[in-house]
Amino acid sequence: MSKLTEIHQQHGAVMGERNGVAIPLGYGAAEAEYQAVRKNILLSDYSHFGIAAISGDSAWSLLNQLVSGDVSSIRDEQAMYSLVLDEQGHIVTDLYIACDDERFLLLSEWVSGETLCDMLRAKLAGNEEEFDEIESIESLTPEWGMLHVEGPYAWELLAEVYGMDVIGLPFQEHMHVDDDLILLRSGKHGEFSYKLMGPQDLLADVWMQMQEAGEKYDMRAGGLNYQRLVRLENPCWEPHVFNAYTNCPIVLQMQWAVRYDKDGFTGLASLNDRVEQGVSHRVVGMTIAGKPQAIPQRGDKVMLEGNCIGEVIVCDYSAELDACLGRLFLTDAWAWADIDAYRVVTSSGPIAVTTSAIPFARNYSFLINPSEHSYVDSTRPRDLLQQAEWQKLKEETA
Repeated sequence: MSKLTEIHQQHGAVMGERNGVAIPLGYGAAEAEYQAVRKNILLSDYSHFGIAAISGDSAWSLLNQLVSGDVSSIRDEQAMYSLVLDEQGHIVTDLYIACDDERFLLLSEWVSGETLCDMLRAKLAGNEEEFDEIESIESLTPEWGMLHVEGPYAWELLAEVYGMDVIGLPFQEHMHVDDDLILLRSGKHGEFSYKLMGPQDLLADVWMQMQEAGEKYDMRAGGLNYQRLVRLENPCWEPHVFNAYTNCPIVLQMQWAVRYDKDGFTGLASLNDRVEQGVSHRVVGMTIAGKPQAIPQRGDKVMLEGNCIGEVIVCDYSAELDACLGRLFLTDAWAWADIDAYRVVTSSGPIAVTTSAIPFARNYSFLINPSEHSYVDSTRPRDLLQQAEWQKLKEETA
């Protein structure tokens, strides 16, 4: 048992497991943790992420034949989001790739570090002459872990702990802090989001440090259960949600994560065939204003003029947006946004739905400018809305 796991258990976290790693599912009500993400800061243990490293002059070219993105587009301290596909062009996992000095780091929330290594070794097998300058392929987990600091004021807390350089850290870039830790700015939920990676024992100390420093920010500790609602509003790829329907990036409308114009990578030929032949279905967002008597459930049929054109993949109510949000699996010809002619057949009868692009939420983080706003400094406004009020007051009193 790691020191970090002991801390969670001592503080009453409800524990679960992902990727074979014991991880907090919650420190309290998931709603309170959700509010922390949306309004101030949530600190979570993301040590279920698999982390692997590959080094050597051939590392980038081997990676480029494995993932759907173009690894040559990133430089030292930069990162990218990409996919690993199988030969049939289906998603195996998504991942972040970070260029870290003489190596690349691979980070995935769905597979272990050793599984990531197995994927690299399988790609290398039989091609050792082509990739003859691979120095090492190694899993950094479970020795390493990951903390996640997320929310509109996550940058302010981290700047207090690690210095003002955090404020200038661009999205999808990383920096080294305290020598043995790496801070990556990245996330899937639309808020300021940072992943702190390094040895488990060091992260246990950081967890306690963040708890103390975060008090004045009204920061909460949380588990993974908050993701259910956050990812309803800001959808991302989740295998347990989509795999029963599809794991094809075209059907999922994730072609933005695929570089068709680079040299071959695993699954490209199958994707090209699918593009040429077309697909039968696509995934599209859906909204229902307010909270209906019966919230559509997974598998509920979607109807148009008496014909079934698809079904509900996921749907739930967002109190923040006062709407039911979800994803539909629709016949390709009808998988378009901003259509209000469809009906979902629920247990209490048909309900009108409107198809939608994603994400659904316009996050509070969009109203925060780190160079002008602060959660704790009373001489500065907290957000753009308050800034406008302050400016108006100044003009009235001038």
